[in-house]
Amino acid sequence: MAKNNGIKLKHHEPFILSCLKKGPLTKERLLQEYERFVQFMGFPVKFSNRKRGWSFHRQLDDCLNHLQSLALVVFENGAYRLTESGAKEARRRYERVRTAHARLRSSVFSPETASKLSVLVNAAVASLKLTIGFVFNSVALVADGFDSLVDVSSAIAVFLGIKHKRELVSTSFIILMMFGTASYIGYESISRLISPESVETTALTVLAAVISGGVCYAMSIYQHYIGKRSGSISLLSQSIDSRNHGFQAAAVLIGLIFAAFGIFLVDSIVALLVAGLILKSATELMIETIRMARGEELDTTRFGREYEQAVSGQRRRFFKTWLLLNLKEMNNRDDILARYHYVFAPDDLPIVTVINPLAGFDFLNQLDIIMHELADEGLVSIQGDRFYLTDKGCRTASRRLARARFGIPF
Repeated sequence: MAKNNGIKLKHHEPFILSCLKKGPLTKERLLQEYERFVQFMGFPVKFSNRKRGWSFHRQLDDCLNHLQSLALVVFENGAYRLTESGAKEARRRYERVRTAHARLRSSVFSPETASKLSVLVNAAVASLKLTIGFVFNSVALVADGFDSLVDVSSAIAVFLGIKHKRELVSTSFIILMMFGTASYIGYESISRLISPESVETTALTVLAAVISGGVCYAMSIYQHYIGKRSGSISLLSQSIDSRNHGFQAAAVLIGLIFAAFGIFLVDSIVALLVAGLILKSATELMIETIRMARGEELDTTRFGREYEQAVSGQRRRFFKTWLLLNLKEMNNRDDILARYHYVFAPDDLPIVTVINPLAGFDFLNQLDIIMHELADEGLVSIQGDRFYLTDKGCRTASRRLARARFGIPF
């Protein structure tokens, strides 16, 4: 329950008010609007069985009755419409959501915020690695901790470069730090190979490696996403360094596991591999920076990542299922395109979303390709501009609908 100016609204009631801003709607149209919103958010559902579906249509009658008791909604001529006070409340809540989302988008998804967050995260990760690495004498963990400590200064440099529009300078600093770190780790690794030292493996050291690896890899995705959106070479460079830390943590974990069986050289070998990985990344970034210094535009396609392929595949699977569900009701190409524009037109949605999880997928150009893929799978029959579900397609659509109804997208 949320309290706003003395008006208490249940979970789905703000959504209903936002829907009714467009004009009077029947209960069936409200259900369609919610279905549309859920599809926009990446769940290919059809609320055909309303007794088993999500909570919205199970609670719709209670919500509408409550809104009427608050004199925000009235029922006339078979449809629900906003009262004058209901229209004011709907506008107020909608604008508040828009303002909050705009603020979130300008802060969380800004390069400056990403660089500030990088400073804090790197400081925390460095403290964790160094403390546990020194206590339990893990050269790989200590080396990785010093690398993370260097990243604090690199993150500060990135922040200053973005703020003062000197990104090539901050990127060059990152590259120098990476070369220096690689040299230090390489030297320490070779020293330990010549004079091996024991490494203590405990649950705490293993946990430190796992936590730092997960945090660093998550940060690398965040930095990469913001860097590509904004065209920031500094953030893209930092994302590569953060990803390396994720891989480094995994390598440290391997060294700790071998150390538990008394094989201590692996820890030093792992640290040497870490040095090579950092050196390789630094060299690639240096080449890209030289290109930009010569006047070339930043080519973000050179900074592809694994998660982008996973997200793209997820979007493709969504639209394949979405098409199967809609082919139960329509088979004309124009009707399908009209439905697509209706469902995925963000300016017309009653609730503003910060990120559309399906954004970036070129559905209009991929429609025919996807249809032929479905035909090859025996799910669809293509006849000119018309598409028909096969028996296998009907069964597949029903199975996927059953899973999606309970929150499983595919």
